[in-house]
Amino acid sequence: MLKLLSLPAEQDPMPLSRHLWKAKLGHRILPDEQGNHVFWLLDVGQLPLVQQALDDWQAGRSTVPATNNPNALIFRIKKVPVTVLVLLLACLITAAFEWVFGAIVFLLISFTPMEFVDNQLVSLPLSTTLSSGQWWRLITPIFLHFGIMHLVFNALWIWILGEMIERNQGQVKLVLLILFTALISNSAQFLINDSSQFGGLSGVVYGYLGYIWLWSKLHPQQGLAINNGLVIFMLGWMLLGMTDFSRSLLGLNMANEAHLGGLLAGLAFALLPWFKKKASKKTSI
Repeated sequence: MLKLLSLPAEQDPMPLSRHLWKAKLGHRILPDEQGNHVFWLLDVGQLPLVQQALDDWQAGRSTVPATNNPNALIFRIKKVPVTVLVLLLACLITAAFEWVFGAIVFLLISFTPMEFVDNQLVSLPLSTTLSSGQWWRLITPIFLHFGIMHLVFNALWIWILGEMIERNQGQVKLVLLILFTALISNSAQFLINDSSQFGGLSGVVYGYLGYIWLWSKLHPQQGLAINNGLVIFMLGWMLLGMTDFSRSLLGLNMANEAHLGGLLAGLAFALLPWFKKKASKKTSI
């Protein structure tokens, strides 16, 4: 989200809010420490349309629905290169695994190397990854997905939540969050199950979820927030995956330890003290 403007506490914010909604400019109104009404733009890609809407409001002119800006999507993508890169890598690696190179892709990026023993695929110890210098394996399983629906489901949340974090707090912080949550979630899945046969961005998704939720509680005025209903849904989905019902009746085989590890990693990342100062800097118009 992007900070637009503030109205005094004694001024009714609803006329401006209605004006912006008529212009199809999605926004939120949050109070600051003095009780002023702070307007936040939900889609930064609409920024070129905001100034005209504000000029119309100040001049007392009614607005008409904003037309689609042909440059909005390109502008939006350019603002979130890390999120786009993560999605691109996930799509390319999954496509290579599903339709081009097959299992060789899995063997190259799994958390630890694997080998066949008596026609069984066996995961080697974590020490093999570390001693061989194949450090990329600690992260790369997040890019491999097993089927289109697995990829689409995770990609949707990576776009929604990742874009939110990257636009609000920058690319460096998002990269660090991805690496941290990927490392913790992958490690949790391997160490508890003693197997490298897993993959997907869901651990990172839950890391995003935990981070945004706790950050919004600790820093409610900094424009990063998430709907409580979404949090409840995602936690419910994670708990469902831990039940026999999901496996036996729904046929779901979730990486539960990765989900929980990612969630805890995201919560821990929100508590890191050296990331708090720069987050309060916002652009306004």
